[in-house]
Amino acid sequence: MAKKKWLLLVPAVLLVQALAAADWKNEAALRIAREADYPQLIESLQQQFPQLPAKEKAAVSLIIGFCQSVSGSPQGELFWMNKYLGEFRALAVNLAFLPAAARQKIQKFRQSWQKDFPVLWELSLAPGYDEVDFYSPPAELKLRLQSSLPCEYQLLARDGASLAKGMLAAGVETVQLPLGADFFRTPGHSFRLLLSPRNAPEKTVEKYFSVEFEYAFPDGSEFDPQAGTLKLKGREPRPEQETETRVLAQRTRFDKPLFKKTVLKDLLIGAAFFVVNATLITSTIDNPDSSLFAKSSLYGMRRVFTLAGIGFSISALSKLPKLFKRERVVEEKTRELPEAQAANQELERDLALARKGVRVMLAVKAIE
Repeated sequence: MAKKKWLLLVPAVLLVQALAAADWKNEAALRIAREADYPQLIESLQQQFPQLPAKEKAAVSLIIGFCQSVSGSPQGELFWMNKYLGEFRALAVNLAFLPAAARQKIQKFRQSWQKDFPVLWELSLAPGYDEVDFYSPPAELKLRLQSSLPCEYQLLARDGASLAKGMLAAGVETVQLPLGADFFRTPGHSFRLLLSPRNAPEKTVEKYFSVEFEYAFPDGSEFDPQAGTLKLKGREPRPEQETETRVLAQRTRFDKPLFKKTVLKDLLIGAAFFVVNATLITSTIDNPDSSLFAKSSLYGMRRVFTLAGIGFSISALSKLPKLFKRERVVEEKTRELPEAQAANQELERDLALARKGVRVMLAVKAIE
């Protein structure tokens, strides 16, 4: 039952398409003779364009491009003629449904575009370059280019550096793109292609495209394309040597430089306070010729000097333990680990095999 319904649906669809084709052709035949109707014709054909069959779209693109040119819309003309010449490759169309005068004008219009406007018909990777080995990449990438007419080409990098240039003749040409050492370590690269007709260099056409990458690598591994590293999950290199430390002897050493710098310094300062206190201050106090006011002042000073001498002496004594340092005489021996060495050698062999399975899939995509 479902099959019968499908068989009945096919003629209905074909009938709708035939009626749609007849409608736009009748409308074009009526309006094409009056330039005042071109805006309405353009709008109508643009609305009908998505539903038309592929064979009719080429003719509609050409007619809309012609109407846009006569109406003084260069952007619209460029858009639709680029679609006709590029997407439909200047397909020969039957315009017999149009008045003879309009048909002749459109044919001349088409010929003028085909003569001076290069259309990129093909931009793709050459056979054998859609998949490469990440760790053994080719020195160059080959692209297939085909233009609608002979023209000069220039291939530029994203930063404007010229990568390749030459002449595109009839047929498909192979262009060689030199590759840098880190070319495949980024997700992709964008380029600019210039097509210049010899007899009309002012009509140079710019095309932007990118070469994008996808990476495939063996199961059970981790791959970082930016760093270019491949690791096997759960397997890391092991240390191949082990160092053993053995204490041979211990000894105590007296640090003379530190003694002079700290303890001796404090002892001398404390002794100086005691000497001044025992000589100058005490003799002055014991002198019967000294006044009571001077003696009372010197009593306070003697106490300060006594405390200062005691303080520096205690400070010196507290630093004495730090002067005695224990030292160890040690011996270090390095021991080889055969098991670890064997495991690392096996890991390197497995990594070498895994690297052969890291592949880069390339795709050329147009940038509108």
